[in-house]
This record gives sequence, C-alpha cells and structure tokens, in this order.
Amino acid sequence: MHRLLNIVSALVVVLLTVGCASPKRSVEMHDTKRSVWSEREDFYYDNTDTLSHREISVVVRYGMGYVADSVALSVLCVSPDSLVVEETFTLHIPHLSDMRPEVQSFPYRRNVVLREKGRYLFRLRPHESIEGISSVGLVIGEIEQNR
Repeated sequence: MHRLLNIVSALVVVLLTVGCASPKRSVEMHDTKRSVWSEREDFYYDNTDTLSHREISVVVRYGMGYVADSVALSVLCVSPDSLVVEETFTLHIPHLSDMRPEVQSFPYRRNVVLREKGRYLFRLRPHESIEGISSVGLVIGEIEQNR
C-alpha cells in the first residue's frame, strides 16, 4: 500500500509539473528505500537542443518522518564530452504542518544552456542519511525567453 501511495504521489507531481509548464520538460523521480535517502541517485538527460535556456530543479517528496533542518547534498554533472562538475547544494525543506506527504521543488540552476548534444548524467548524493524523504527527483525544463 505504501509503495502504491508513493507511485501515485510521484505521478501527481509529474502531472502537475508537466501541466503547469512548457511542453519541453523532463521529470524523473526515484523512490528511496524505507523513506531514508542515503544513496546516490543518478538521472540521465538526453539533450538535442544546444541553444535553449533551461531551469534545473531538485524535487523531494517527504513525510512526517522528516525532522532535519536542511539537507546538504552533492550534485555532480557529467556532460557528453566528459566534463565533470561537482558542487554542494543545500535544500531547506519546510516541516510539515499536517500528516499528508508533501512535495517541494528547489531551483538548482536557472538559465542553463546545455551546449553539448548527447546524454548528461546528473548525480544527487546526500552528505548523510536523511529520514523521511520517500522520493527524490530532477526536473529539467525549457525557459521561454522574451525576444
């Protein structure tokens, strides 16, 4: 039952994200083991457009078991031409006010241009185990530029 709830919640996030945004958006969510985020999560993005500006966001789904004040994680990106960039990013996740699970999106990069065609790897890895996080994800969406 708990697994079904996670799947349904992830689908709701995807539908809301896709419904409220431009059609050029990639959303990928991964469930964590036993609602504890402790392992790296790899996300792949196949890029064909080297001109569009994008926004990259980290998405988390969490429940009442989440008690941390913030989540420090490493974000690693490997481009198709093997350029590797890694940096620390901190999520400031608000605590829940009721018993329902919550989904939060955190902008990681804005106005990014992925200049290489091919497959990008984005790796999210928490610096320590975080209880209460049941899913993590990455959203990459095109930004409409005012011309």
